[in-house]
This record gives sequence, C-alpha cells and structure tokens, in this order.
Amino acid sequence: MMMREIEVTADAVFADLPDGGVVVHTGTKRYYSLNQTGARIWGLLEHSGSLAAAASTIATEYGISIEEANHAVTELTEGLLAAGLVRRALGGEV
Repeated sequence: MMMREIEVTADAVFADLPDGGVVVHTGTKRYYSLNQTGARIWGLLEHSGSLAAAASTIATEYGISIEEANHAVTELTEGLLAAGLVRRALGGEV
C-alpha cells in the first residue's frame, strides 16, 4: 500500500473544464484556474495522494522526464498547499 502524502481539504471544490479545471476554496470564495496538466495532476493527487505516483503518470502521459514531472507536481502542490486547497496527509494508506 502507498502512503497518502496529500489530501484535498473539505473547502476545495474542483470543476473539470474542457481546457483544464477550476478549484474553488469555499471558505475564501477564491478560485484557481488549472490548465490541462494542472487539472490532471489535481485528479491524480485527489485519487492517490502520492506525489511520486502523480509524477510517474505525468511523465508517461506527457512524454517528459521524471525530473520534469516531479518539478511540475511539486510546484503545483506547493501552490495548492499555500492556497489551503490541499494539506499534508497524516499518513493514511491508499
């Protein structure tokens, strides 16, 4: 079993759009636009909560190096953490 690193907060609501997606923080009423890659990363993190698993999938699907994928996943995750849309998980299993 993989350990969940990230989990979506109860205040975050995601809406899938044709060219990406939008995440709304229901507490602050702020919204955050995600491009297609960002929306895919969001979905992967929401499903598995694993940064490594998300990066591996992104590298495969987009034909980029694992380093590039790790950077994209980490950069987006840091922004989501700062916005209060995700939080570090307490170590639950996936």
